[in-house]
Amino acid sequence: MKYFSLLIIFFLIAGCSKHTIQTSNTKFPAGQKLYLSKCGGCHRTYDRLEYSPEEWDSILVTMRSKAKITDEQEKEILFFLKERD
Repeated sequence: MKYFSLLIIFFLIAGCSKHTIQTSNTKFPAGQKLYLSKCGGCHRTYDRLEYSPEEWDSILVTMRSKAKITDEQEKEILFFLKERD
């Protein structure tokens, strides 16, 4: 029973951890850093391919004021999010 309780606690903690994307190969490292800090500071980060470039435009319009993102930061983040390999 003791091990079962520890296992449940482990999975609860692991489930609450932040999800970060692995994108070390980007042409826009400044945008990646901003995305991880500004957006990932409040919720999980999403893979760039989960949304189309047009959807990212709409998402950033909505989230911009909540994340207190400047015009320049928004551009950097969008360059990163819209980058496709």
